Amino acid sequence: MSTAVPSAATQPAGPMPTILELRDVAVHFGGVKAVDGVSMALAPGLIYGIIGPNGSGKSTLIAAITRLIKATRGDLILDGQPYSRLSPSILADRGVARTFQTVRLLSELTVRANIQLGADARAGRRRDREAVTQAIRATRLEGYEEFYPNELSYGTQRRVEIARALAMGPRLLLLDEPTAGMNQAERAEISALLRDLRADGLGQLLVEHDVQMMVDTCDYVFAMNAGQLIAQGPPADVVRDPLVQEAYLGRRWRNDA
Repeated sequence: MSTAVPSAATQPAGPMPTILELRDVAVHFGGVKAVDGVSMALAPGLIYGIIGPNGSGKSTLIAAITRLIKATRGDLILDGQPYSRLSPSILADRGVARTFQTVRLLSELTVRANIQLGADARAGRRRDREAVTQAIRATRLEGYEEFYPNELSYGTQRRVEIARALAMGPRLLLLDEPTAGMNQAERAEISALLRDLRADGLGQLLVEHDVQMMVDTCDYVFAMNAGQLIAQGPPADVVRDPLVQEAYLGRRWRNDA
């Protein structure tokens, strides 16, 4: 599978730089090939998506990219430099942050204190109140600073998690199912938030099951099945790909195509 970056109206003419590149990345657990030879390239400042059925390897790939699990083989490249042996903390210092599938806020800390943890996680940014204030503003959490997580709606808790990652000052943000468990209105709010962050220049890689949200939000989409990429390209094209429809989307998308 060749690497690619968005084309046409989503990027300027000429070669695009890459912020992140994967070359033949695999993650095997014994005989289980959770990720099996994935290559992709991400340009700065765009929203990329990964779709696929449960067990297709999406979250495992995100974990490998952020060095929370070790890749069995392949190259991880950030700004043209391999980073396959870097720790997650050093990777964060180089501008890569992430959120997780499940809410991981500390219940005994206020919203502001939870977000402060993001600023503290990056070397040289401890007690950086401005980074926290900017993250709160970007995620529209003004007025919630002194609330505790159990006082917030699920959708607002998710925004706090995104704000905590933003307080790290990333150039690339990876989001693993940020709208899981949300209703349609909450998902629309998160989609608008991600597009606003893109307008501010933040690159993003998003894993989601809500295909319509991915079509509405992303500049470019990768589809996975059984640990491998089966399609990639503009979102509307990917969801109409016969392999993607067979693996994941079903009859509704075939009829709408």
